[in-house]
Amino acid sequence: MATNARHDRLTIRRRRQRRLHQRQMRQRGLISAMLILTLFGVVGVVILIGGGIGALVGVYTYYAKDLPPPNEIVQIRQQFETTQVYDRTGKTVIYQVLDPAGDRQYVPLGELPRDLINATVAIEDKSFYTNPGFDLRGISRAFFTALQGGQIQGASTITQQLVKNTLIAPEERTAITQDRKIKEIILSLEISRLYSKDQILEWYLNTNFYGNLAYGVGTAAQVYFGKRAQDLNLGEAAMLAAIPQNPQLNPIDDWIAARQRQAVVLDSMVSAGYLTTDEAEAAKSQVIIIRPPTERYGIIAPHFALYARRQAEELLNAQGLDGARLVLGNGLKIYTTLDLDLFYQTECVIRAHIERIAGGNPTSAPNTGEGKPCFAAQNLPVPPKLQLGVSRQITNAAAVIIDPVTGQIRAMVGSIDYYNTGIQGNFNAALGLRQPGSAFKPFVYVTAFAAQDKTYTPATMVLDVPTTFNQGGTPYTPRNEDGTFHGVMSIRKALANSYNIPAVQVIRDITVGQVLRRARQLGFNTLTRPLDQYGLALALGSGEVTLVDLTYAYTTFANLGFMTGTPVTNPRPGFRTLDPVAVLRIEDRDGNILWQYSEADKTFGRQNMLSDALAYLINAILSDNEARLPAFGVGNALELSRPAAVKTGTTNDARDAWTVGYTPSLVAGVWVGNNDNRPMGDDVTGALAAAPIWHAIMEYTAARDSHPAVGWQRPESIIEASVCQDSGLLPTPDCPRVKELFYTDPVTGSSTLPTQQDIYWKRYRINVRNGLLATAITPPELVTEQVFFDYPPEALEWAQENGMPTAPTEYDAGGSRVDSGAGEITTPAGLARVRGLVEIRGVLVDALVAGYVLEFGVGINPQKWFPIGGGDPIGRGEDVLLGKWDTTNLTGLYTLRLGMTLKDQTFQPRTLQITVDNHAPTVNILSPLPNAEIDATNSVVTINADVIDDIEVARVEFYWNDQLLSSVEEAPYSAAWRIVKLGAQQFSVIAYDAAGNTTRSPIIEVIIK
Repeated sequence: MATNARHDRLTIRRRRQRRLHQRQMRQRGLISAMLILTLFGVVGVVILIGGGIGALVGVYTYYAKDLPPPNEIVQIRQQFETTQVYDRTGKTVIYQVLDPAGDRQYVPLGELPRDLINATVAIEDKSFYTNPGFDLRGISRAFFTALQGGQIQGASTITQQLVKNTLIAPEERTAITQDRKIKEIILSLEISRLYSKDQILEWYLNTNFYGNLAYGVGTAAQVYFGKRAQDLNLGEAAMLAAIPQNPQLNPIDDWIAARQRQAVVLDSMVSAGYLTTDEAEAAKSQVIIIRPPTERYGIIAPHFALYARRQAEELLNAQGLDGARLVLGNGLKIYTTLDLDLFYQTECVIRAHIERIAGGNPTSAPNTGEGKPCFAAQNLPVPPKLQLGVSRQITNAAAVIIDPVTGQIRAMVGSIDYYNTGIQGNFNAALGLRQPGSAFKPFVYVTAFAAQDKTYTPATMVLDVPTTFNQGGTPYTPRNEDGTFHGVMSIRKALANSYNIPAVQVIRDITVGQVLRRARQLGFNTLTRPLDQYGLALALGSGEVTLVDLTYAYTTFANLGFMTGTPVTNPRPGFRTLDPVAVLRIEDRDGNILWQYSEADKTFGRQNMLSDALAYLINAILSDNEARLPAFGVGNALELSRPAAVKTGTTNDARDAWTVGYTPSLVAGVWVGNNDNRPMGDDVTGALAAAPIWHAIMEYTAARDSHPAVGWQRPESIIEASVCQDSGLLPTPDCPRVKELFYTDPVTGSSTLPTQQDIYWKRYRINVRNGLLATAITPPELVTEQVFFDYPPEALEWAQENGMPTAPTEYDAGGSRVDSGAGEITTPAGLARVRGLVEIRGVLVDALVAGYVLEFGVGINPQKWFPIGGGDPIGRGEDVLLGKWDTTNLTGLYTLRLGMTLKDQTFQPRTLQITVDNHAPTVNILSPLPNAEIDATNSVVTINADVIDDIEVARVEFYWNDQLLSSVEEAPYSAAWRIVKLGAQQFSVIAYDAAGNTTRSPIIEVIIK
């Protein structure tokens, strides 16, 4: 540094001789005086009124007298005292913020890339080359803000930052006060008067803090890019220039934020005229290689330690202090929430399990980071033999463990190995944005349980059957992870087994907006996109979240509706107002408490986010080991030796595997995957990859801390009642019963108990010989009664394809022809669909029949008959017109009866069941949308129709410009038109039901471009 000092003095003398002659000095002095007068015209109005210019000069003299001699400014060294970061016991230092002075590399301005200089000026101080050392407009704005009761603001120029970092006493640098700002401005004026802009900028670039213990651009270039500052390219220079404003947002600790900040700098350079837009865009796409972190400074639990340091800085900032400066070198003692033993055990469990399922040693149990046995690994469930020895692409995992009662983060593992550059181990995966998959579903269902305009309960019937949802005109057809569908079920079964289609059905009903609002309130800070950018897939975890946020959101369930943590300083409207805590207490070098987590200091918050009943319902489902057996089997990793609620999640292509679970005293979240987002393997799920880690953590902690093996106390507002299985409705004598939970609103007194009796479990009379529905002609000795579940129309096809017991739909017609051959109804045929005016024809044998009556009744076994026609036979033979039946106002199942009086004076009835359908089907074109513009390169336009009939759809015809494209007889109803013509094209659909009723859809027109 002696060489640098000599260089500095020589440069100052040379520049003075060459540039600063007497006339310029007088001009600068005059300008400075005028600026000072202007400054005090804003900041010192009271002084001017009370004491005039003399008082102003006195104030100026008071502050200016502390300005060191000009040739000493670059020799001033920061008085550095190491900040210590401790675990929760205060006995172990997990991280030291060391003095990085030995790493400083002074680089003369003339050797630095012009891009780095321009980037720094563009982002830090656009008026640097023209301002007198401070920004008059910014100072004025800050002054008036202060007058209105606002906080003292920075508005710092490059010169002011240099003064603060080198000339302001260390104890004053962290205080954002008016006294310090005035002193800073006056000193900046003097520096600007005495030194050139290039000299000031050179000092600034060589003394500024760039994060990761890097002071000056020379050191920063080596730390981040492994090269000299002289060799930085435009992209690297812009990334480096962005760091001083937010040192924690650097490319080692937060690569994504660093990239975003780099783009801001490049855009600022374009605005300042340093770059063209094309040059900036090219720099944004440059590949930047970041030097991996090295173990040059000892650190335990590095991801947690850095997270706690950042939180400490933010907590101090919220008190009007300069958190980064205080933490950096002011000898603080930061006591964190870290349970060191739990961290070590979690880390070694993660390493052991990932080695096992990645195809390595099936009994791997490495020692902890402190060389002790990995006791927690003894709780790892043994994978089935078929899952062992399989090579899978799994390289990383993360875990977050939180005390739900206090909101304290007990442990955080951000990767398997912080120093493993091959897996980008320094990246904190607990803070990475990932889709949570099914781990998000509890927030969909709790929103449904809380909905004021709907009644959803754990008993509510939902359908897990093939379903295409209309999403803004675009068909959406979700699938289950196991590739199959599971039929009719309750919400309890749907959530416990993590079936997808019911969750989408529910979010469609209660709306995506309600779920999004609830999720944000419960802690998901990263769901920031506008509502219209989230679709029904949000129910399946399509919104990106962090493991920390996901785990923290689950603490509200574990704590029966309460969220605990430290208040957020400036919460965003609609988002959570508390944060999980990593810091317990911060002390200065003298032991004075600067911040501590306590109710007395109003730094501890406890908010009721859900009613205890709603949280209890979710807990009851997620802790129901029996309910999840169909999907997870017996003895799965989700079962603990004590009551525990847990949910898994897996994303598309097995890129992410999750498990988040909890007891009343602990919440643990686990993510398994790859930092480069590679798929892990076809058989990888949350249950295989993440759940065993969660299981081992929870069992180890419970045993170590002697947690009581108890669940959650049932709130008084929770009611247990019997309902019909699957339907969730009030029991009838015909349905199997199950116990389920409901709740009563303590405010309104309203209950979620069902009020409707079951309509799905029905008793049918069956002909035991042929299995058909018994009719009036079925011999009584062949009739038995059976109970069937009457599947909703949307689930009937699934039930039939999967061999589910269903009631017969055909009627026993075995006795419709008499042995004597006297007569019968021949038209319409049995079980036919008819409409309008129906001709009823039949056979009458002249030798046997003296007369007849034709009647109809409602249902299979009518209690009352209504005449259609009859009398003496009009004719004899095989095709006699028996009567005309006007069915215009009828619909449903009816029985026709031909009652014949024979010539031997006996009476013989013959019956026939038919279905009357006078209602035309409804038909709508789902896609394409009217007036849609379609790119001809797609080659095909697919027309999707929604067709509904109250009895049966016979066929659906699709038309293009009135030309028949195709006829479809079964759902889904769709057709493809191969594009053969550009411009406006018209499509329509005609639906026919089995009775012959027809409906044509509105014609839609699209433009083929």
